[in-house]
Amino acid sequence: TNNNNNDTDAYGHEKYGLNRSCAIIMGIGGKPHRLIDIQSAKNDGILVLKRFSGGGTVVVDHSSLWTTFIGRTDILPHVKPYPREIMEWSANVIFGPAFDRWNGEIPSDDDASVGSSGRNGRRTLAFEGKSRGISGGVGESSALPPSEEEVRRRRSTSEDPSPSTTTSATAAPPTFRLRENDYVLGERKIGGNAQSIVSGGFLHHTSFLWDWDPANMDYLTLPEKRPDYRGDRGHDEFLVKLKDHYGGYSGKNSFFGHVKHATEESFELEEVALKEVMEIANERFGGLQGWFDGKCRTKVVKL
Repeated sequence: TNNNNNDTDAYGHEKYGLNRSCAIIMGIGGKPHRLIDIQSAKNDGILVLKRFSGGGTVVVDHSSLWTTFIGRTDILPHVKPYPREIMEWSANVIFGPAFDRWNGEIPSDDDASVGSSGRNGRRTLAFEGKSRGISGGVGESSALPPSEEEVRRRRSTSEDPSPSTTTSATAAPPTFRLRENDYVLGERKIGGNAQSIVSGGFLHHTSFLWDWDPANMDYLTLPEKRPDYRGDRGHDEFLVKLKDHYGGYSGKNSFFGHVKHATEESFELEEVALKEVMEIANERFGGLQGWFDGKCRTKVVKL
């Protein structure tokens, strides 16, 4: 979308050093002065949006993993149309099983005799046809996790020096669960979610944290209203990157593969390519930009 934030100083000169690597998205009830370091975000030209759903404030970038479920109450009568019930449904039916499968890609030290396939004997998920819901083409597949020989080579060289990746890759990751309103591994948050509930249905979307730049998180202040389990922890102690637990043997595309598999356990999936989605958007709404500029309830926030 177009960034309508002010990109010039008081004299009309164009600012330099603008940060286009991320955006800040607030819930519909969010107040910028309570959630954002206004001066820092304004100086760096950060795009700030207020979405149409509830929930908290997130920083998103190219490493964010997004999911959305749109449900009809007559089709899902067992899912009560309230935020907590919707979160429990997705945690128990979709994301919990998906993380269980993903954990199977991570061999422990005791699994060395099994070989590079991991505990469940699988190295990857490959999908026939158009993969992962909205895709760019056909015949896509997740990247193969490295073999044990490759992992040992990386650890002995500077190619993969990250201690968080190499250390946690052979240890079982903390258990995935819903903690208050957050998805967590252990005591640290991996994803925030929000809902928009209307008569007859709901929308439930989540942003999972594969990776992030710590400097971008500094645009957010410590919110006045926060979950009890967070306490006064800053972002570096409260959040955890999925890459730190899964990056050594897997990739972020595997996440979508496992979510897809878990979803197929409960639903019959019909997949479409991104090109088809864009064609629908162009025909019905005059394109995504036309929709955003018109009826869309998500709007750019001017700081």
